[in-house]
Amino acid sequence: MESKIQSDGRRGWAERLLPVLLVLGAVLTAIDIVWTFTLAPLVQGAQLSEPVTIADMQVTTKLLLSQKIFYLHVPVAVASFAVMAFAAFFGVRFLMTKDRAYDVRSKTAMEVTLVFIVATMISGDLWTRFEWGVWWVWEPRLTTYFILMLLVIGYFILRNAIDDPERRARFCSVFAVVAFIDAPISFMITRLVPSSVHPVVFRTDSGLPPMMLIPFLLGLFGMLMIAFALYRVAHRINADALAVEELKERLEEQDARASRAAADEALERLRTQGTAATTSASSPSDSTSKED
Repeated sequence: MESKIQSDGRRGWAERLLPVLLVLGAVLTAIDIVWTFTLAPLVQGAQLSEPVTIADMQVTTKLLLSQKIFYLHVPVAVASFAVMAFAAFFGVRFLMTKDRAYDVRSKTAMEVTLVFIVATMISGDLWTRFEWGVWWVWEPRLTTYFILMLLVIGYFILRNAIDDPERRARFCSVFAVVAFIDAPISFMITRLVPSSVHPVVFRTDSGLPPMMLIPFLLGLFGMLMIAFALYRVAHRINADALAVEELKERLEEQDARASRAAADEALERLRTQGTAATTSASSPSDSTSKED
């Protein structure tokens, strides 16, 4: 009882901090976006056919405005990897403990993962269209991340295809762990395949200048805060739904037991009445035989 009270207390503090965390994440992300389009310098792209003067500076290469998408695109992608890691972790915890609470947490993390994966695909496709002139290219990073999105969608298809709660939780936990294997592959593929045309964002040979690094980090931390807040809100909804489902199961079991008890009682009454009727029917013949 004491541990449950302590757990409820910790959950209460976490619930009270959720609005603050969500607002703080939104503020950091907003600062990232404003900084990106006002203070962060443009990166150099392709060589221009002839020099152009911009703001009293002679520019010989194309300034890539589309690169600014990455200040939001990369934090969203990192958040999708991070949340999916929790989904796989909770899947392992369920397989170890068989506690349905871990299945709910894994399912919740996969729901948030799907939201961030879709946002990553949309922002990435915008950059692809602006930079390469097409909406899609079958290059390693895009291909592996597209497979990751299909795996997450397949997780929910599998979840809706199985009715038995225990089998559904077990199969989905295994699927979440297996699907997560593609996340580090997608993250590292631009390093494993040097021919990939997708840019390498996190590099060790050179760092971003402060005017580019600061907004990027603000967006990264802000997006992680938003992801955690969304997870907590979705988990509360799913946990309440699980509690209602378990309560319905208990009520159905109680109704079934009550129905069985009522049926047994009615059957016992019928047996008693039948025994009494048999006894009363046999009593006159016994008395007649005695008179004879």
